[in-house]
Amino acid sequence: MKAERANASDLPAVDALLREGRAYLARQGLDQWQGFPPLPSETRAHFDRGELYVVREDGALAGTFVLVAREPCYDAIDGAWRQNGAYLAVHRVAVAPAFRRRGVASFLFQEAARMARAEGATSLRIDTHADNLPMRGALEKNQFVCCGAVTIATGERRVAYEKELI
Repeated sequence: MKAERANASDLPAVDALLREGRAYLARQGLDQWQGFPPLPSETRAHFDRGELYVVREDGALAGTFVLVAREPCYDAIDGAWRQNGAYLAVHRVAVAPAFRRRGVASFLFQEAARMARAEGATSLRIDTHADNLPMRGALEKNQFVCCGAVTIATGERRVAYEKELI
């Protein structure tokens, strides 16, 4: 597997993968990404800022994620972050259906941590729906620790996780 910044030619496939991720969450009975789905215009904005990444296996799109230097909604947490230094935040994680349960999420989180370390970050942060048990399991499997809850830009509450990198 290989993680790299997305190319412009990846945008349609990433948008399709995010739509499939939204449908997958709906099938799980989760309202995550339902009222405020990842929009192609937002994906393009992440791409334009150099924040959009893809995971490929043998040339096929296996997953995608966004990596940002700061998440404003993480300034207020009901709980406590483990690190107070620089961090990167992971968003819009999606794994292609054909690649689920094949270690893509773990690889993605390892690569995001590697990239964050290279930027001088002391931790990696992420949030997810409280009932998104597959994501919560993947986070805990990859040494993310639940630190509390945050209110995201849509006004919804999410469980906040952090992985220390030092």
